[in-house]
Amino acid sequence: MEREIKLEVLHPELWEEILRHPLVDSADIAAKEMHAVYYDSADGALRAAGIAYRVRKEGREWVATIKLAGSAEGGLHQRPEWNLSVRSKKPDLGVFATDETLRTLLAAHLNLALAPVIETVFQRREHEIRYQDARILLAADWGEIRAAGQARAIHEIELELVEGDLADLLQLASALCASLPLCPDDASKLARGSALVGKEIPVAKPNPPTIRGRDNAGDAIGRLLIHSAQTILGGLAWLQLDEHDALHQLRKEVRALRALLRFSKGTDPEDQLRGVRNGLAVWFHEQSLQRDLDALAEHWQSIAPRFSLPATPLQEILRDARKTTRDPRVDSRARLAAELLALWSQVLRNPLQSQQTLRNYVEERLRRMDEHLVFVEPEQIAQFHRLRIALKNLRDVLRHVSELWPSKDGKAFTKQLHAVLDAAGIIRDAQVAHQDLPQLFPAERRHDALDFSAGILLGFLEAQRERESKRFYKHWERFRQAPRPWD
Repeated sequence: MEREIKLEVLHPELWEEILRHPLVDSADIAAKEMHAVYYDSADGALRAAGIAYRVRKEGREWVATIKLAGSAEGGLHQRPEWNLSVRSKKPDLGVFATDETLRTLLAAHLNLALAPVIETVFQRREHEIRYQDARILLAADWGEIRAAGQARAIHEIELELVEGDLADLLQLASALCASLPLCPDDASKLARGSALVGKEIPVAKPNPPTIRGRDNAGDAIGRLLIHSAQTILGGLAWLQLDEHDALHQLRKEVRALRALLRFSKGTDPEDQLRGVRNGLAVWFHEQSLQRDLDALAEHWQSIAPRFSLPATPLQEILRDARKTTRDPRVDSRARLAAELLALWSQVLRNPLQSQQTLRNYVEERLRRMDEHLVFVEPEQIAQFHRLRIALKNLRDVLRHVSELWPSKDGKAFTKQLHAVLDAAGIIRDAQVAHQDLPQLFPAERRHDALDFSAGILLGFLEAQRERESKRFYKHWERFRQAPRPWD
């Protein structure tokens, strides 16, 4: 069984620097030329059966490989693999007939007319390293995938576990992402090549773990934490965080994970996850200004057409303020990946512990969270913000554990919780606008049209704030009266 983590290089211009990093240490290793040909029938019979067949020239030697579908979760690829030395790149599935398992698996495909569908041509620098108690094969690959007259670059670091614990492999990947622009990738070279010819191999997200009330609380919450980390990691390498929708969705997922981490503290008596909690908090708050600016831009886009407002530089100023000077060596995706991989590794290495069933643990702590929710007037800005965060934590924890009460109708509670949060969000946006907008207008850029636009935006948000502040107590009362699904 092959177990490896693929790390995509987010900034290929730093390739030489990456090779020289002490954890990679590959700059002085002679590169081996690799040329692989992936075969299939015209109707894609092997792909449909979940079989990948390639013949690759590694230096002077030809190696035939069969890989089965396996799994790809959070950049960790686990799949059965067989390798055999062969004389040439000519396709011949029959060479694997000596293995009983493969003989049965390939029996229906031995007479297929196979033809090349994808090629990969790259240089590999490879060496085995010791990390913690594990032996890990590190491969640095640079080249391209070719298919149907198109090409796609290969810039990646592969970490294959030769011997040892998976936690050590994950910890090494975390260390690399923390100091280099690398990020896990669920897509194999074959999957990326298949996308070029319009025959994508779907990369399924990890299935949510099944949780039951009688499960041990530590075991179940550990599974939920790992699943959340894997889900975020799965598409992280290709997210365009300059797009505010992508950043907003990512922050929502990270916020839900942070809520579950706080909720899990009772199962972590040695506080092993404290470092990850702090690291995720730092990452999350570093993105807050971008989120606030996106909210202001969205409000402006909604009101400008409504009031037929003239064009002003306001939209441009908000967009420019969102842009920060980015050092490619400190990519926020890589830093987030480092924390998620560290979380995954820590939970495997130090499983969460509890003497309670999951149901007892969850219901006890939800009641405690609920009891600490106390009404705050919106004018008390700091306290009101803390109440809003506490409500979000409650909502996000429920996302993870709501299936514990399948027979109870939690729609009324969920509806009222969302109504309170929606109102609180509108109030908060107005408070943020008063805080941020004046700082965005240096004296040399101010003029009447800009001041007018900013005044319109502030006035609109202030009117919304006053309306929702008057309604907030009613929303709150309905929320307090809604039946709790855990009671």
